[in-house]
Amino acid sequence: MKHLPLILASKSPARLATLRAAGIEPEVRVSHVDEPAVLSQVRGGPGQQVLALATAKARAVLGSGDFLPTTESPSLILGCDSMFEFDGQVFGKPHTPEVAKERLTAMAGRSGVLHTGHCLLQGTSGEGLSALSHARVHVAPMSEAEIDAYIASTEPLWVAGSFTVDGLGGPFIEHVEGDYHGVVGLSLPRLREMLAARGLSITQLWTEAEPADGPETAVGAGFLSRTRPFRPRHSADGFILCSCGRRHWGLAGAAGVCAYRDHEGRREVLMQLRAPWSHGGGTWSIPGGAIEWYEDARTGGLREFAEETGITDLSIKDCHTADHGDWRFDTFVARCHDGIAPVVDPESTELRWVPIDELSDNLHPAFAQSWPTVKAFVLAAD
Repeated sequence: MKHLPLILASKSPARLATLRAAGIEPEVRVSHVDEPAVLSQVRGGPGQQVLALATAKARAVLGSGDFLPTTESPSLILGCDSMFEFDGQVFGKPHTPEVAKERLTAMAGRSGVLHTGHCLLQGTSGEGLSALSHARVHVAPMSEAEIDAYIASTEPLWVAGSFTVDGLGGPFIEHVEGDYHGVVGLSLPRLREMLAARGLSITQLWTEAEPADGPETAVGAGFLSRTRPFRPRHSADGFILCSCGRRHWGLAGAAGVCAYRDHEGRREVLMQLRAPWSHGGGTWSIPGGAIEWYEDARTGGLREFAEETGITDLSIKDCHTADHGDWRFDTFVARCHDGIAPVVDPESTELRWVPIDELSDNLHPAFAQSWPTVKAFVLAAD
């Protein structure tokens, strides 16, 4: 295996120190992303917010004018962002002593969840993988004097949640349930898993020590050799390595429509044979795909269905949600008028109305798991 250079799309000293302690000396490039502008487009909770920011940071560095990728040894670009969820609120950096004191006073003696988003891009093609880490942080009871002294140090003003575990705030953190490094701002275990999902080893990022002995995997070689630019159609397009252990398409989740009609006395559903180049290509499923950061599942699912079939006249009857933790797919069951012909787009090899009891055996695995429930919804609908 060969060494791979890493670019850290973050100015965070804690993230840099975490990588250095793991034997990785990255090149630091600050993304200068307008974070409030990005967040204004995110409808979801803290997980989606940190994923959106991490993705925006990594893609901003990739797209910067001074970034010159090489196909001989493509750099990997890592973007990260963290937020603290407490009492149903999301805390980023407090910026002012007043906000920091209000938060720390409320948090003292209680706990919240620190969410950290990661986006890893291949520097030549821009193809990537994202992931989340979560950890519950238990804050010790703090006196007013301790809170004031901590704020006077200015450390809590510039970190998510108004605290650190690896600095002056460390003594005030009683314990962490989950990944300690994720609380610092960069989960080393998740980074290792993301690299492994792309056929790479985290030992290839070591700066001085030699990578693990062994040949380069075919998956890793393929990932590193790709030069065709990945240009996302939507900003939430991309793969996420979910907490369920599988890789899914759609950073903000995905949705689709199981359209049905009554034709010549029988109930039929509209099935899509996915194009070979698409995720799950060559299998049958329903039209759908990644929803945007600013969309709810219904809006995104109907948009994706319309883009892939040309059909907009639907009446939604029910919805089935496959919730995997960090990712979910919503299947909307909707009636379609008989006589409407779908229009095939590039993501489809074929669109076909199929009797509900005659579906192909070659179903997309995720759709096959949901189908018994979805089928029951279709049969029960009017």
